Amino acid sequence: MEQSFLSILTYSIQAIAILLIIFKLLKKNEKKIGWGSLSLLLALLGMAVSFEFGNYIFGDQLLSFLGLPAWSNVDNTGFHYTFLLSIIFFAPGLIIGYKNPNEFGALIGKWVSSIYLFLIFISLLFLL
Repeated sequence: MEQSFLSILTYSIQAIAILLIIFKLLKKNEKKIGWGSLSLLLALLGMAVSFEFGNYIFGDQLLSFLGLPAWSNVDNTGFHYTFLLSIIFFAPGLIIGYKNPNEFGALIGKWVSSIYLFLIFISLLFLL
C-alpha cells in the first residue's frame, strides 16, 4: 500500500509540473481558453490511463480502485480493459475538439484523440 501511495505521489508531482508548463504556455497564448481546451485535457487523461510508467499503469490502478478487474483473466492475461477506460476520455475529447476548433488546445486534443481512437479500433479489429 505504501509503494502505491509513493507512486501516486510521484506521478501527481509530475502532473503538477506539466500543468505549470501548460499554464506558462497559456500566458503566451493568442487563442481563448474555453470548452475546446477540455479536448486537450481529456486527450492527456486518455494517454495517462493507457501508458505504463515502469510497473505502474494508472488505468489499472483506477479500475482497481473502482473494484473492477483490469484484465479479463485472473492472471493478468486476456483482454486489457484499460482500452475501454481510455475510450471514455478520447471519445469526448474528439467530439469537443471538433465542436470548438478555435480554442486553445482543441486542435491538438482532437488529433491526439482521433489517432488513439483509430489505433484502438484497429487493435480491437485484430483481436476479434
